[in-house]
Amino acid sequence: MKKNRSGNAAPKAIPAPLNKRTFAFLLDWYLGSALSAVPAGILWNMQTGETAINTDITLFEAPWGLIAGLLGLLAGAVYYYLIPLRIWPGQTLGKRLMRIRITGCDDRLLPAGRLAVRQVAGIMILEGSFMITGQYVTGMLRMLTAGAVGSALNYLMLGVFLISVWMVFKKGQAVHDLWVDSKVVILTENI
Repeated sequence: MKKNRSGNAAPKAIPAPLNKRTFAFLLDWYLGSALSAVPAGILWNMQTGETAINTDITLFEAPWGLIAGLLGLLAGAVYYYLIPLRIWPGQTLGKRLMRIRITGCDDRLLPAGRLAVRQVAGIMILEGSFMITGQYVTGMLRMLTAGAVGSALNYLMLGVFLISVWMVFKKGQAVHDLWVDSKVVILTENI
């Protein structure tokens, strides 16, 4: 057990319940996707003059689809990575509202590199089959490889996402948590 400031043993962090994690995930999925869609929507409107927002980067003329995808990934990284790194340590807006936090299994905040692997490589890309950031990755690969790699990656991402959901139900840690030795816990101090 860790010691707190007074020298007494600090209680071990309590794992976040599934309902809080699920609500935080759904809120983060929505907000992260909305923010990631902004660059593609603006570029589409500038190119076509349409008022409808298009987020399918494969419909853009070259090289604008790749640019829209990269800008969308950058916007997603702001939400999923920079906010929990710099604004609200260990928390996206969804986690903050649910009063839960990402920590290492040692109950400390994740360092920048591990947080990047968890949030960007894990959540935004590899488990991103239902997220717009994952669609941008597969769309850019489809544009660069004439379709084959992007489609295969889409199926892989869906598989990893389903395994990750199963693992959260079974053991409380998703694939992205296992990669970086992290967990999501109930926030005990005031935010």
